Amino acid sequence: MYPLELIQSVRLITDVCLEISPGEDVLCTADGEERMDVMTLIAAECRSKGASAAVVLLEPRRQHYLEPPRSIVEAMKKADVIITYGELMHTQARKDACAAGAKFAALADIPKEYLSRLNVTREDLLEVRSLTEKFAERLTRASSAHVTNRAGTDLRMSLKGRNGIALLPFGKKGAFSVVPVYAEAPIAPVEDSVEGVAVVDGTMVGEPTIEGFISEPFTVTFEKGRVVKISEGRDASRLKNLLDSVEKEARTFAELGVNSNHKIPKRLTGTRLDDAIAGHIHFGLGRNDHIGGESRAQNHLDFLVPWATLRLDGETILEDGNLKI
Repeated sequence: MYPLELIQSVRLITDVCLEISPGEDVLCTADGEERMDVMTLIAAECRSKGASAAVVLLEPRRQHYLEPPRSIVEAMKKADVIITYGELMHTQARKDACAAGAKFAALADIPKEYLSRLNVTREDLLEVRSLTEKFAERLTRASSAHVTNRAGTDLRMSLKGRNGIALLPFGKKGAFSVVPVYAEAPIAPVEDSVEGVAVVDGTMVGEPTIEGFISEPFTVTFEKGRVVKISEGRDASRLKNLLDSVEKEARTFAELGVNSNHKIPKRLTGTRLDDAIAGHIHFGLGRNDHIGGESRAQNHLDFLVPWATLRLDGETILEDGNLKI
């Protein structure tokens, strides 16, 4: 028997986030055996809506950009809806599926236990949509951004000519989403404009070798939009080793992300979900052409800046983690 709370979260995904309809062809993939029960439950809910659904077990991805097997690539191109529990979002297979009109949704690495405790309604998600769209609109209007936080982060950047995006947990044809509660407003700053220091003391995500909580905070110094120095420490070394193993463009400041779900707990999970918790922001390194930037680096890494203060053109949007919009 499945816990009622987990069933409610699954129905939030199928009924609210994705609006599964009769006749749709749904492909569900699980990145590891321990996630199969959740995907099996999701597939059963899709069938109860009159859709056809298949569940496929994939090997865990060693890197987020690794492609799935060819048979799954072809199945993704033909599916109406793709729901993944794992990391396929940064693959060419996902891009091709969306180009073919598929509605793509990822649970990413949200813990099953978190889904079982989730208490979010349709009305909550509609409020999150409104807030996220406000952030995206304000980012689009801004010419400059200044980010600080309690730990000592102090970053300035130009946003001229760049557009904010509302990334929401609502699926639509030809696009991707992270369900059921992930929401943020990202923007790609002008790459060579970023100056200052970021103190990394929250969560790192983007590659298995660095992902999780930061145990030893460290600083990253930027000049003209590139990482020029990383301080010492165990977590800093993990990042240094990764950046030393990939192309130089991975050191590009790629993203300013404004977390925008104010309906979920502020307690960090050590997963990508932390980049959705309102009151914090995150910054990205590497690729940003998918959000309007110019970097085509293979990797995209995200770093949480907890309890942030964000000023756009001098106007305070967040202050020490409190919303001002």
